[in-house]
Amino acid sequence: MKKFKQFILPAVIVLIGAGAAFATNAAKVSDSDLVDAYYYDNTTSHCLETGIKCATSGLTLCTWTNPSTGINYVLQESDGTSCGSFLYEP
Repeated sequence: MKKFKQFILPAVIVLIGAGAAFATNAAKVSDSDLVDAYYYDNTTSHCLETGIKCATSGLTLCTWTNPSTGINYVLQESDGTSCGSFLYEP
């Protein structure tokens, strides 16, 4: 029984540490980390704002469907003169 207790305490400590590491690593994107999203319109050759905010990093690309045309766009960040980097879902 003594060996069992000597094994349980370190195992519990390791599990708590691992859980804490996962909890802090999965940080959420705050509103201040979001940027305005733009799409490139081929008909006007301009980068147009969508009114949506997306993150600058992530796993899933941020997309938007234009309600008037039904065309789906991958959203990008604007550098002031043109569309730039792709944006991601927050």
